[in-house]
Amino acid sequence: MHRLKHPVRLGLLLATLAALGGGGWYVYTTLTEPLVIDAPPPALLPDLPDTAEPLPASVVEAPITYDMSGALDSLERAIPRRFGDITQKLQAGNNRRAHFAFAVSRTPFRLRLEGRTVSLSTTVEYEARGWYLPPIGPEISAACGTGGVPRPRITATLVSSAQITPDWRLRTRTRIGRLEPVTDSARDRCRVTPFRIDITDRVLQATRNLLEERLRRIDEGVAAWDSRSRFEQLWRVLQRPVRFTDSVYMTMGPYSAQLGALSAQGDTVIARLRLVASPQVVTGPYPNEFALMKPMPRLGPRTRVGDGAHVQLEGTLAYPVASGLLRKALVGREFQQAGRRLVVEDIEVRGIGGGRVALGLTVGGAVRGRLWFTGTPALDRERRELIVPDLDVDVGSANLLVRGLDWLKGEEMRNFLRARARVSEAELIGRLGRMAEQGINRTLTDGIVLSGQVQRAEATSVRASLRELRVRARADANIRLDISKAPSLPRAPNAIPAPAGTRGKARSKAKD
Repeated sequence: MHRLKHPVRLGLLLATLAALGGGGWYVYTTLTEPLVIDAPPPALLPDLPDTAEPLPASVVEAPITYDMSGALDSLERAIPRRFGDITQKLQAGNNRRAHFAFAVSRTPFRLRLEGRTVSLSTTVEYEARGWYLPPIGPEISAACGTGGVPRPRITATLVSSAQITPDWRLRTRTRIGRLEPVTDSARDRCRVTPFRIDITDRVLQATRNLLEERLRRIDEGVAAWDSRSRFEQLWRVLQRPVRFTDSVYMTMGPYSAQLGALSAQGDTVIARLRLVASPQVVTGPYPNEFALMKPMPRLGPRTRVGDGAHVQLEGTLAYPVASGLLRKALVGREFQQAGRRLVVEDIEVRGIGGGRVALGLTVGGAVRGRLWFTGTPALDRERRELIVPDLDVDVGSANLLVRGLDWLKGEEMRNFLRARARVSEAELIGRLGRMAEQGINRTLTDGIVLSGQVQRAEATSVRASLRELRVRARADANIRLDISKAPSLPRAPNAIPAPAGTRGKARSKAKD
């Protein structure tokens, strides 16, 4: 084809071709130079609602470790280590001629756990003296456990069953499980034979009176203590986002709580709390704490809700970042369209709403300029990539091509983009998975430690909005919350009145 040399003819041709372009345009600068084309961007649509299915329920084991030394200290303070007075006479029943006195000391309590029942044992040793005033003659006396003679022994076991009620109140029921001589031998019985008085039974009854009064007061103190508010503080901590790094956060999302069996290691009792949660790792601004906060649920019995945890990784891929990734893969690549050579000079990714994206392809070679393609992002699960399988020429670009560039409507360019406009999910999900693995082991607050392992993450959905691409993935994990600073028993007061059964008969000496 020969050149149009006349300037008037050339100007008319350029004006006519530009007018035919409509929303876009194409021109020849000369009849031998490449065609220049600029298609209009695709029309915008409203964003679609998020319809992704939630992950299965996740189990987060959260054992609460109780250091029972505090509770033991409280009990030690409530039950005196020594009581009674060897110089204070008590009448032996209805016998006005017979009296006795005793003084008791005990060993520290020893803890043992069986199921949900805590047993606290101590050994009581005592010395006793008996007096008898015969009808004729002076008062005579006898003693046991005095003057270097081994003192009789009593074993005392307190049994306390504790529970956390469905409304997170702490309740205890403490009673005397065993109170008897250590053995049936003469060593552990104190019988003042001439007076026919068994002082062992008197000491046992006085000890029982003391223990029952003190234990009742301890249970009443626990019931009056506001344990729920302590658990609410713990619940709020578990709902706050955990910062991994800038713009990357983890939320636990607990919504149910269950309590399993108790176990013990030495003086430590472990209450096996299980949380049902929806853990997520998200990117973007700091999550709204008010939206995350849920009221504390009722505490239920432990049931089977699944094995392990499933962490939802949710990452955003901004369109400028996606554009940069595609530029690395496509800019400079050549392809043939209807026998003509074209080269990719630039590519841009935009969100257009309706769950769709637009790819603006800038080409050189036989044609210079930009065309737009649109489609819906999806996942290639086998290759673990984000793709746009239905990518096709946008309506605006297609209308422009109808008016003179039919050869550009061939399938080569479309197939070229469908095959190569891909982004590895590892660019986003792999990074989030690694962050979760590194960041999940940390102290959330004093006494609450988060730990666990995150397995390989697999993308489950991709959603395009006007602002960004949002990719979700599922990662199987083992997540554990070790809670060592949990609500504990209230401390007993230093001084508790003596049991009613002994007041008015003797002055007890209570020493800590």
